[in-house]
Amino acid sequence: MNKLLNKFSLLGYSVKIMILIGVLGLFPFIFGLVDLWVNKNELLFKINLPKYYGAIILTFLGSKYWGIILNLHGKNKLSNQLEVNIIIWSILPSIIGIIVLSIQNSFSIIILAFGFILSQIIDELLYNRINLPYWYLMLRRALTSLVLVILICTYIIIK
Repeated sequence: MNKLLNKFSLLGYSVKIMILIGVLGLFPFIFGLVDLWVNKNELLFKINLPKYYGAIILTFLGSKYWGIILNLHGKNKLSNQLEVNIIIWSILPSIIGIIVLSIQNSFSIIILAFGFILSQIIDELLYNRINLPYWYLMLRRALTSLVLVILICTYIIIK
């Protein structure tokens, strides 16, 4: 734990803010899961918050690649084929998200979980190719793991 805190203290201020915001982004998932568990029939939020918020976050995870391509385009860092593949990937999570929101049964949670797994796999594959920072990959691994646990619990509750 001490080693982790030492590494954290070496990070820049903006990186620390991004990590904090990433961790705080778990709260809607957690609140939504608690609401489903405690108030299954009389939801406080009136929606399945992990599902709806998850679809939004999944869309965000894809859209970041659109920005990455905009920043790397013309710098000859990536092959044309890889750029095209990344552009295609950048919109697929939003398509998965709209499918999830269109399905009104518990299977939509499985599709959403698959989307988060797929997003993590893409991050892992592109980590070295587009020079993602190591702290970002570690943060994504931790957050994706926690989101998957929440989605599995959500699925069990609403099944």
